[in-house]
Amino acid sequence: MPTSRTDVIVVGLGTAGAATCMELARRGVSVTGFDALRPPHRRGSHHGESRSIRRAYLEGTAYVPMAMRAWRLWRRLERTSGQPLLVTTGNLTIGPPDSPAVSGFVASARTYGIDHREMTAAEVRRQWPQLAVPDGFSAGLERKAGILFPERAVTVMLSEAERAGAVLRFAEPALAWEERTGGVRVWTPSGRYEGGRLLLCAGSRTPQLLGEEGGALQPKRVVVHWIAPPEPSHYRLGALPVNFWQIPSPGSPGGSPYAEFYALPILQPGGRLKAAAHNRLKDFDPSAAAQEVAKEEKKKIRRFLGSFLPELNGGDIRSDLCTYTLTPDGDFALGAAAGRDNVFLAALAGHGFKFAPVLGEILADRLTGQEPSFDTAMFAPDRFR
Repeated sequence: MPTSRTDVIVVGLGTAGAATCMELARRGVSVTGFDALRPPHRRGSHHGESRSIRRAYLEGTAYVPMAMRAWRLWRRLERTSGQPLLVTTGNLTIGPPDSPAVSGFVASARTYGIDHREMTAAEVRRQWPQLAVPDGFSAGLERKAGILFPERAVTVMLSEAERAGAVLRFAEPALAWEERTGGVRVWTPSGRYEGGRLLLCAGSRTPQLLGEEGGALQPKRVVVHWIAPPEPSHYRLGALPVNFWQIPSPGSPGGSPYAEFYALPILQPGGRLKAAAHNRLKDFDPSAAAQEVAKEEKKKIRRFLGSFLPELNGGDIRSDLCTYTLTPDGDFALGAAAGRDNVFLAALAGHGFKFAPVLGEILADRLTGQEPSFDTAMFAPDRFR
């Protein structure tokens, strides 16, 4: 049975894994990465053509400085790779003025001097008549936000990691691991691998790999829809910003008094608008062979479209599945697993892709015993104990 030794073993080569392998290898740290498939693929959280990126995030947390750093790193990665990864567009946050999303956006944008505009419902409707914003709602527009191309970005990060010396083993799932004195051991169908430290960032498989320690992580199914509009020019990039909605829905299941949805504009000729629910999600079973989109899940997005983007309500819909790995509080889990010295984890709670390159820096710091440049105490995995 072959044995190999490396400084760091990374299990899962999607968003966090690709970024961390790239950063570690660039620092001269030996790293071996494993994935059960070959990213980018359609069984995780990093597919679907587009991901939004913005900087006006939760005020008073590490998120805004991290988002600002991530934007600069994405642009640097574009230059070093020669690949376009990010396109600039506006980002609207819509809901009641006192909703957490809108009030949080306004506070964050004001505090950090982020270029933005605060808008009434009538102002939004005048500028974007495609959006049926109810009276009593308001919106915050981040003028210079953007859209990332996730499949291309993951491909670039993995290529850059290999170029810097990372060993990436695709279609080779981690079956088991153990922490040993001074290091870790990982088994795959091809052999046993020895390492100094282990990062588990395998998305919906992370709870299973962690065992009892992963009980706080909740894999969820996210149904993403692509809608064919009757007039595509009204919904193309430049004609419509990214829009995120926080809609009062008291008494509904899911624990939150708000239902959350988002819509992203059409990115290319012949494309479709992308829309999905962001919360009140069903559990996801990563071991299930088939994952079908239910009729009720399509009805749910049609209800949202009918109320808030009514011109799209009758359009043809194509649907696919994505996954979130949620934490109890909705914040990331980054750092050493509870009670472990050499085992680390990353779970991004459904909003991590925009941060990928800075997450790579933070996790590389943790894995090499350095203190990150950001205060990441709020992301400590042991808070779930």
